[in-house]
Amino acid sequence: MPTVQKFDHTMIEKYLKSRELKYLRDSEGDYRVDFAYDEETGCEMTVWLIASGRNHEIYSVLVLSDKAIPKSDWGKAAMLCNTWNKERRWPKAYLFVRDPATDTRGEIRLEQQIDLEQGIHQELFNDFTNTMILGSFLFWEWAHKEQGL
Repeated sequence: MPTVQKFDHTMIEKYLKSRELKYLRDSEGDYRVDFAYDEETGCEMTVWLIASGRNHEIYSVLVLSDKAIPKSDWGKAAMLCNTWNKERRWPKAYLFVRDPATDTRGEIRLEQQIDLEQGIHQELFNDFTNTMILGSFLFWEWAHKEQGL
């Protein structure tokens, strides 16, 4: 039976190595995996695996794409995210605009977080991460093929 362990960066590395994913690590210790352009999704994706919080107990999966959303399409993109969030559990989708007063482009971000202060076993951690990454591919496939984004 799997053993609950304290969450730390080691769990993220074990996950990445078990999936043979090539990754980068930034100066804050976050992990980045880049996925090349895919015809099914119509975009490239970058997946960030992040440990944050006072004690690095919050695990986040953040997925960005190379699809910029022009200001004229912000309403459509927000509605698309609302539809996704209403019909599906994960990942959470939202339109991100740094400064609506001056920006002319935004982006759709996909993310999910979980508080792991009490620990987690590696198998559940891997399953959570797989679900978020797969869900992100499904979001972009749906947005690209069915929603015309």
